[in-house]
Amino acid sequence: MKKLFFVGTLALSTFTFANIKEEAKHDIKQEKTTAVKKLTPKQKAALALFFSWWSVSYTNACGTTNTVFFQSDNPDGSAGFIDELAYAVNSTYEDC
Repeated sequence: MKKLFFVGTLALSTFTFANIKEEAKHDIKQEKTTAVKKLTPKQKAALALFFSWWSVSYTNACGTTNTVFFQSDNPDGSAGFIDELAYAVNSTYEDC
């Protein structure tokens, strides 16, 4: 009886592993690749105007140099630009 149980278990495990390998072959999917196009200089300029990001480096409260990036749609040097610059620096001054 033990021999019959052992042979049955061995046969079951063999058939189970054989089915898994064949199913795995059918589950392989191919990835589609897309071509990446470079931006023209005109598109780069338009993108830079759309996302006007500025950076400022300063020495923070701990004495280390900190660089902050902020976005401003106001012209450089205007009152709105200076307010946004001051907010970016003041909000991160005490971060060490």
